[in-house]
Amino acid sequence: MDLCKTRNYRRWHGTEIGYSVPEGSLDFWTKRFDEYKVRHRQPLERFGEKLLPFQDPDGLELNLIVPSTEDNRTAWETDAIKKDTATKGFHSVILRLRDIKPTAAVLTDIFGYKLLKQEGNYYRFVTDAISTAAIVDIIEDVNGKPGIVAGGTNHHVAFRVKNEEIQMKIKEKVIAHGLRITDKIDRNYFFSLYFREPGGILFEIATDNPGFTVDEDVKELGTHLKLPVQYEPERPQIEKQLPVLTQ
Repeated sequence: MDLCKTRNYRRWHGTEIGYSVPEGSLDFWTKRFDEYKVRHRQPLERFGEKLLPFQDPDGLELNLIVPSTEDNRTAWETDAIKKDTATKGFHSVILRLRDIKPTAAVLTDIFGYKLLKQEGNYYRFVTDAISTAAIVDIIEDVNGKPGIVAGGTNHHVAFRVKNEEIQMKIKEKVIAHGLRITDKIDRNYFFSLYFREPGGILFEIATDNPGFTVDEDVKELGTHLKLPVQYEPERPQIEKQLPVLTQ
């Protein structure tokens, strides 16, 4: 997995994040990226799905993907972006590894994924535990180099579970697989476990419970800056560093 910060656009290698968009929306996004000077490639097709690769200002590699199966999630709309073009959420993640076999074993034996198909050195793994955000793609790159965590990189990949009971069962599988894993960490809104799979990528197992409404009404979600208790004394300094967000 290459986590190096990408400034040269020709270096299309590394871990990528995919977001689901509606059928027929890629022309809209291509024009919008041109208008806002967003670095992007031309649309292409992979695993029977159309996608538009682009980069954020730090060089993080992203894809807008028209999924091959219907995505019924409700899109977030703005004045400029309506439901016929708006993103609907995560579609997939791409991991780059020198050897896929050890990581594939983690996906299949621990998380219950199955290999769906292969295109060249691209391998698609899927789970039937959920209908969306159910895809992990792996690129096997025998000449790949270790990455560096920095701006424009992905820190970890999180896998969602319903509760702590399921989380602990997966922890037992990780240990039985011969891998080291952290103790349970309280993240206020969920509980986390972390481990590195054989290729060196950091995986997280995160629970749904207790949820984001433990300290905020559902109607208020996303409208206030919430900080862990240990960082509350630094709130004024943190708020000064944050960009102003507008819809």
